[in-house]
Amino acid sequence: MELELLLIWAIVTTIFLIIIVGILIKLQKKHKDDIEKMKQSIQKKVDKSLDAQRSSTKGNINEQLAPIMPEFTEKYAASDARFLGSPIDFVIFKNMSQYDSKTKALDLPIDVILIDIKTGKTKRLTEKEKAIKIACEEGRVSFDQIDIEESSKNLG
Repeated sequence: MELELLLIWAIVTTIFLIIIVGILIKLQKKHKDDIEKMKQSIQKKVDKSLDAQRSSTKGNINEQLAPIMPEFTEKYAASDARFLGSPIDFVIFKNMSQYDSKTKALDLPIDVILIDIKTGKTKRLTEKEKAIKIACEEGRVSFDQIDIEESSKNLG
C-alpha cells in the first residue's frame, strides 16, 4: 500500500512537473517572441526616424543647391537669389544681377519674389509659410530703412 501511494505520488509529481515545464517552455517561447517583436518594432522606428532625418537633410541640401537646379534657373538667375532658410528659403531680387554702376533704379525695375523650395513627398506649406504667402498676395509687403548712428551709445 505504501508502495502504491509512493508510486501514485511519484506519478502525480511527474505529471505536475511535466505540466510546469511545459508552461515554462511556452512562457519562454512567448517571451522570445515578444522580445523579437519589440526588436522589430524598435528597428522600424529607428529606420523611420533615420529616413526622416535623411529626408530632412536631403531637403536642406536641395534648398541650398536650388539656385543651380534647372527648375530654378529656368525662371530666375542664381545671382539674384539670397538664401534665408527660414521661414522661407529664398528672396529673389529679379534683375538685380543686371545692375552695374551706371544702372538707375527707375531704368531697370527689380521684382522681389519670396520662394520656398519643396522636395520629397510632402510639398505642403507650413502655417508660417502660408501666412507669408497670403501677406504677399494681399500686398502686405513693405520696405523700411533703419538708420543707426555709428557712435551709438547702445553699443557700450
